[in-house]
Amino acid sequence: MPNYLYKLKDENGKALYGFWEARDVRELKSRLRAFDVFFISAKIFDIKELKRQTVSFDTLLMFTHRLTSLIESGIPILSALNILWKQSEEKTMQLVISRMYRHVEDGENISKALDEFPNIFPLMYRSLVHVAEKTGSMVFILRRIVEYLEYQRQFITRVKKAMLYPCIVMVLTILVLIGMFTFVVPTFQKVLVGLNADLPLITRVVLGLSRVMRNPVFITLVVVSIVSALIVYREVRKIPDLGYKLDKYMLSLPYFGNLFLTMAISRFINSLRVLIGSGLPIVESIDVAKSTITNKYLIKHIGDVKEGVKQGRSLYETFRDTKVFPVLLVEMLGIGEKVGTVTKVLENLTKHFDEEVDYKLNKFLTIIDPILIIIVGTIIIFTMLAIYMPIFSIWNKLAS
Repeated sequence: MPNYLYKLKDENGKALYGFWEARDVRELKSRLRAFDVFFISAKIFDIKELKRQTVSFDTLLMFTHRLTSLIESGIPILSALNILWKQSEEKTMQLVISRMYRHVEDGENISKALDEFPNIFPLMYRSLVHVAEKTGSMVFILRRIVEYLEYQRQFITRVKKAMLYPCIVMVLTILVLIGMFTFVVPTFQKVLVGLNADLPLITRVVLGLSRVMRNPVFITLVVVSIVSALIVYREVRKIPDLGYKLDKYMLSLPYFGNLFLTMAISRFINSLRVLIGSGLPIVESIDVAKSTITNKYLIKHIGDVKEGVKQGRSLYETFRDTKVFPVLLVEMLGIGEKVGTVTKVLENLTKHFDEEVDYKLNKFLTIIDPILIIIVGTIIIFTMLAIYMPIFSIWNKLAS
């Protein structure tokens, strides 16, 4: 039977979207009467289109928060999904919840319903729900997922805040530069040409740059170059060997390489802590935690760690042999293994690397702030000197 995407409205006029299999629209209407809603429209829809869509991080976090609260209150999972479907404000999430509802209604586990939408529910999320179903600790695991998602949001927010100021200054610098060379300099150029003055080298350079920047060909080349560079970078990262080498190079950059490494380790260690603490076997935990980072160089070495542990070696030995991870991490894991407190050690390591990320981001801002001010000031002074030097020269001649 075909899948129908239907649109309904509740008694308050809120639009609700969902999926249901039916032979035709008449049968679909008959099934929907039990929901006490108003039928608006329906059309055949390929579920594959929904599987390609995504939702915002905040939407996923809110869904998990609400699901945790409902199940913790003793509401059955099917009723909880129905409530969440009605509460959701986003069409995509309504469709996803509707699909999940059908799976659970047919007697399937909720984990299977989540597996159908890997673009919405990350591997970490789905793996933890699998553990919850096996251990019967759904509320406990959902709390861990909420904790993990909130950590991720805070982590992303910290990084964005740290990068916001330099990005704003850089954008303003570019806008000022464009404005001066496309509007201010041409105006003074007309004046200088009219005066028939001898132009110093700095003025000729600025006027030449202004002509180039106002040329449509130059603007087109700049846009095409930027777009091409982004496309090439994206495609290069898809090639295993080149992507590996590129990511390795990124970690070797002065200052930034160490910052990128620390940020990746922080996310990986926190993910590993949550997974092991939730009861997932250590080999699977390493494999799932690996999915939370994007650097191919680190992913390869974490894969080596997983294989080492799989063969019966200790975490200490496998992490040490990669020669990638900081000595502090390796030694603390070794101590944690000896005394049986790996989860506690991972928690302490998470705090440590979080603090180190904050320290390095603050240090970056401390360094970049005066550099950006100097760059902006230099550009403005250079341009103004180029404009006013010929005028001052003419004034001096007239005065003498």
